[in-house]
This record gives sequence, structure tokens and C-alpha cells, in this order.
Amino acid sequence: MLLIFIAGVLWGTIGIFVNELNSLGASSPQICFLRMFSGFLIMFLAAFVKNKKNFFAVDKKTLLLCAGLGLISHGFFNICYTASIKLNGMGIACVLMYSAPVFTAVASKIFFHEKISSLKIFALVLNILGCIFTVTGGKIFNNPELSLIGISAGLGTGFCYGMAAIFGKAAEKVDASIISAYSYFFAALFLLIFNTPGLENLNAKILGTGFLYGLIPTSLAYIVYYNGLKKIRDTSKVPVIASIEPIAAVLIGMIIYNEQVEAANFLGIAVVFLSIVIMVKAK
Repeated sequence: MLLIFIAGVLWGTIGIFVNELNSLGASSPQICFLRMFSGFLIMFLAAFVKNKKNFFAVDKKTLLLCAGLGLISHGFFNICYTASIKLNGMGIACVLMYSAPVFTAVASKIFFHEKISSLKIFALVLNILGCIFTVTGGKIFNNPELSLIGISAGLGTGFCYGMAAIFGKAAEKVDASIISAYSYFFAALFLLIFNTPGLENLNAKILGTGFLYGLIPTSLAYIVYYNGLKKIRDTSKVPVIASIEPIAAVLIGMIIYNEQVEAANFLGIAVVFLSIVIMVKAK
């Protein structure tokens, strides 16, 4: 479970790279594509060096799982998240993304026949409330101008994120570097076709930052994540443990960008930690 926790912390650094790429003039489609394409290059090299004999000998089931992971949990996820941020703002987009534990719990029940106990449901509710207060300080309830399309895109983000645990668990017998390399390939191809990034304004700084974006909160984070999945029996617990991500993001915003953090945000952080502890102990 520690590995899932670490992956969440690494994902919490995403804002650093997105902010830097935005300041350098990169467009949203370029940022999404650079993340997946850089991740693909890094993991292709790592997987090929580690699995020279097996890298191209991937069976159809694994290839389909990687395609689903790449298209849904990476490709479509990025499009939904970008739309959600654009229409309703970063805070609400992040909160809606953390509807993921609900989708994961339901899918785990359907595909893996996991028991969803009352204690798990309590932890899920606490987790969602904690994420709301961590990110928005509870102010989400005072916004009457939310876009319905933006809310739908945000819930789509939660669904895509939640399915990452399902696809990853189904492919847990495959080396994590191979899963990452193939899934990033499908994601980059999807984004290239349906979310055309364009080549305008690309320069060495953008490409260099994009490479680091593909390395730290992408390649490293997902390698740790997939290896963590192999050690967890109940897939429904994974997104709750990974919800350390918004806490890391809020603390990074406070430390690096001098963003204001209020008492309600710290209350949310405490509730998220409580939900993680309860979910870890739940059966």
C-alpha cells in the first residue's frame, strides 16, 4: 500500500509541470501529448532493456488491456480533464476526478467479485468529502454557475481514472514497464489523432519540461503504482489510498506558489487521511 501512497504523491507534482508548460506557451493538447509521448519513449527504452526477449511477444489479452488502459485511463482521461478544468476550474475538476473510488468499487464488485462492506462505503464517502474540502475548502457548494457539460466531463475523468486500477489489476502478471510502454503508446496515438497537439511554439524548453513531465509524475508514478497493485488484494482500496494526490498538490501550491490554504482545507486533509486509514483496515 505504501507504493500506491508514493504514486499519489508523485501525481501531486503534476501541477508544477503543467504550470511551467503553460508559462512557456504550450497548448493543452500539446501538454497532454507530451506527457504520454515522453512517457512512451522512456518506458519503451526501460521495458526493452529489461525484457528484450518478451517485449514484442505480448499476447492478445495483454495488448487489449494495455489498449484499454491507454485509450480510456490515459487518452480519454486527459481530454475529459482538460474540458472539466476549462469549463469549471481546476478545483472542481480535481474534486470530480476523485469520484474515481466509487467507479473502482463498483467495477471491482462486478469484475473481481470483491466485497463492498459498510466500512468501505463509509471510507468512500469520507474520502470524497475530504477531497472536496482539501481542494476547495468546501466552496464548491457556493458555485451556482457550474457547467453541466463540465460536470459530465469531470465525472468522465473520475470514471477513466477509476478504471486504471481495474485494467492494471487485470494485467498484474505482466511486467509493469511493459504495461506502461504499450499503454502510453496507445494513449499518445489516441491524443495525436483526436486531440491534435500541433507543432506551433514547440522549443527546447517545452520539450525538456515535457520530458520531465513524462518521467516523474507519469513513468515513475505509474511504475510504482502498478507494482503496488500487485501487492493489494482489494482493488477498491487503491484510489482511496492514492487520494494523497490532492493533499500533495495543495501543499505544493502552498509551499511553491504561495497559495492560500485555509482551515477548511486542512480539515479536508485530515478527513482524507482518516478515510485512507479506515479503507486500509476495512474488509
